[in-house]
Amino acid sequence: MGDWKAWLADVDDDYLTGIANKGIVKRAYKDKEEGNYQVLSLDEEAEVSIGEEKVVIKMPLGESRCSCPSRSICRHVILGILALKEKAGASGQEQTECGQITTMQDLCQETQTQGRENVLASKLMEEIGNFPDASVQKVLGSRQLQGILEQKKASQVPLITYSSVITVELAGMGQTVKLLSPLEHSSCTCHKKDFCIHKAVAILWCKLEKGLVRAENLEGEDLGEPPFDRVQIKETALQMKNFLEELIHTGLARVSPDILDQMERFATISHNVRLAEFEGYFRALQDSYRNYFDRKASFRTQTLMEQFSRLYRRVELLLDAESDGEIAELAGEFKAEYLPAGTLDLTGIAIEHFESQTGYEGETVYFLEENTKEWYTYTWARPVFYEDAKRRGRQEKAKAPWGIPLSLEGMAQARMKLTGARCDCRRRLSSSQETKGELIESRGKEKSLHVKELGGWYYRDFGKLFTERIGSRKASWLKKQEDDKRGMELVFLRPASFQKAVFSETEQKLYMSLYDENGKEIVIETPYSKKEAWGIRYLERIKEESRPCFLGKIYLLDGRIRMYPVAVFEKGEVLEDGNGK
Repeated sequence: MGDWKAWLADVDDDYLTGIANKGIVKRAYKDKEEGNYQVLSLDEEAEVSIGEEKVVIKMPLGESRCSCPSRSICRHVILGILALKEKAGASGQEQTECGQITTMQDLCQETQTQGRENVLASKLMEEIGNFPDASVQKVLGSRQLQGILEQKKASQVPLITYSSVITVELAGMGQTVKLLSPLEHSSCTCHKKDFCIHKAVAILWCKLEKGLVRAENLEGEDLGEPPFDRVQIKETALQMKNFLEELIHTGLARVSPDILDQMERFATISHNVRLAEFEGYFRALQDSYRNYFDRKASFRTQTLMEQFSRLYRRVELLLDAESDGEIAELAGEFKAEYLPAGTLDLTGIAIEHFESQTGYEGETVYFLEENTKEWYTYTWARPVFYEDAKRRGRQEKAKAPWGIPLSLEGMAQARMKLTGARCDCRRRLSSSQETKGELIESRGKEKSLHVKELGGWYYRDFGKLFTERIGSRKASWLKKQEDDKRGMELVFLRPASFQKAVFSETEQKLYMSLYDENGKEIVIETPYSKKEAWGIRYLERIKEESRPCFLGKIYLLDGRIRMYPVAVFEKGEVLEDGNGK
């Protein structure tokens, strides 16, 4: 009996709730009042009869069993534990929430109960501290692990309640984990009995919060990613190399239009062997050759050779890759890993239509987060590899995600709050049903943006812009952005003056020079296409009296800062002070 007294001394209502649930514990207390139970034995396994049922209590308590049909910890098991605590003299203070402490004896008993809770909590934290990091990391994988570390840096910590049971509310994942001793009997609202990803996340958060593991020691860990079929990868890379060499020997003038089908074949092969980036590279190359065959003015031999050279070098690196890590870095990923981003207060800024060289078309909505002043985007996209160009078109009127009662276009002129938001490492928002949106204000054209809302993204000094946004960045030749400059830095520019836009018939591009007060220049450069036609006509007509503020993506080309425009705000739409200026 002495052993059972020691074993059960630290077991409290929180612990019982952890192995069952609050409703079952309350029902067990109610059944206990009826007195229809009896402790039959107190050996290594204690036996308790409860009505017609027989309960066997074991240590750890989560392995106890009952003769009733329930497969989980039932009210009979909880009642058996309570009866055993009473019999062994380890009952402590039951139903502490049902009464108030009114005497010194009650106070002493409450203090003892709290002491037992602290002992149990300390024992649980000791188990968490000793839980192997490798087991946690294996379940999480590299991307999930790095995502948690990013949340830690951003102070996006889940709610953790410490007692004899540690409750971790993973709001972004939509689950709640209860950690209890022993850890293998912890529970998760996903109802999986094994060591699920939510339990791994909960344990890691507890370790991080209590300093049992250092975040910097986990940076850059390469964990648990599915291995590549290296033989198949090498064979594919060799086929790619031979194809590209034959292509360059044939020459541009003699190449057959059938080459487009072969490029499509390599894009499909790349997809099948998990070479996501190479699928995009071949589709981009295919698009350039198609422009050549169609004699489009946007075709540039220099651009084609740059694409060809970068792809050939990547294929050579793929052939030389000796580890899964090296292959993964070259291969890229098909689907971004969306991780919890907490609650976001977003201001819609602009919407952009895109048609990528990799075969996708859609709309991107740009948001600024009101607290962090960071950019977030939501993209509605669809593949158009095999569609007739005539069927393609804009989708601004498509329905907004997250339950927001607006169109995509409407989101670009609204303020909203997202609860349970999820995004990837580039702050691209997921349309997850777990994310709930609340429309705060539909701003419309009649309400202006204020410079203070734009954070550090608003510039009148172009020299300062170069220092902060371009000069310190180093881009690899192999990593040069090829997808219509969609990955470039997004900024607001208010020029002191500008030259009238000029459209080059030979290059099929619009050029427009913007100047700051010191005469420093930034060039707007927009190639002609059907999707750009309206914007080009607008830029050609714009006048200095309208005091425009340009929103666009900046990049450095041939020693000059250039901008790909996304939106233009005219006089009164972006304010620098309270006087409408």
